[in-house]
Amino acid sequence: MQRASELALELVRGANPEFDPGSPSPLIPVAQLYYREVPGLPWPEKFDLLQILWCPRDHSGTETDTPYCPAFQVFWRKAETLEGVLIAPPQPDLGLEHYTPNPCVVSPEVVAEYPNIHTLPDDIKIDIDAWEERSSDGIDYSSDFAHAPGWKVMGHGMYWGIYDPYPMTCECGAEQLPLFTADTGENNGGRESWQPIEEAGGEESYEGPVGVSIGRGYALQLYYCPESEQHTGRSAMA
Repeated sequence: MQRASELALELVRGANPEFDPGSPSPLIPVAQLYYREVPGLPWPEKFDLLQILWCPRDHSGTETDTPYCPAFQVFWRKAETLEGVLIAPPQPDLGLEHYTPNPCVVSPEVVAEYPNIHTLPDDIKIDIDAWEERSSDGIDYSSDFAHAPGWKVMGHGMYWGIYDPYPMTCECGAEQLPLFTADTGENNGGRESWQPIEEAGGEESYEGPVGVSIGRGYALQLYYCPESEQHTGRSAMA
């Protein structure tokens, strides 16, 4: 019986006879962020542009803690060193459609997030629970205050809906910090707390304009080491 990997390779070679499985595979651009538009990015004294790409396939044995996700690559740059933009950039010969983002132009909006409730001291958790019980409009700390849904940079990271949060530790021993979140959708099912400015007061909705699906509707978080941009980042799905 023909294995799935052999069948996939046969199909790719049929569409592109020049395909070489041993050569590097082109990556898909996921985000290009200029420091002038996104405040708070690391090492502003050295860089003014952050480029994030990924391979649109499920990976295992990489820095991700979840084996069925695309693999990130991060590039910290000075914009003045970049050469001309390719008119026809190379495309991967094999990739998954739900890991291929729709082209988007972003209008960054700065929001305030708060720590995951599972990482807070017990006395503060008790106070938050009491506050939520007194609330008459169903406000929830985690959904309405702690974690902005959707695609974002920095902040306190994901909701961690699959399992409780745990420290992401670099090989150097430092705790890695959230850098970038790729989410399956936007606006957390219509939470008014996180409506974009241009949509404030409008009808609640659940949108997915980027067209990416992570797992069964989850998010993929990329972490970086604050000690050095040369240290390998890690990722986790939650």
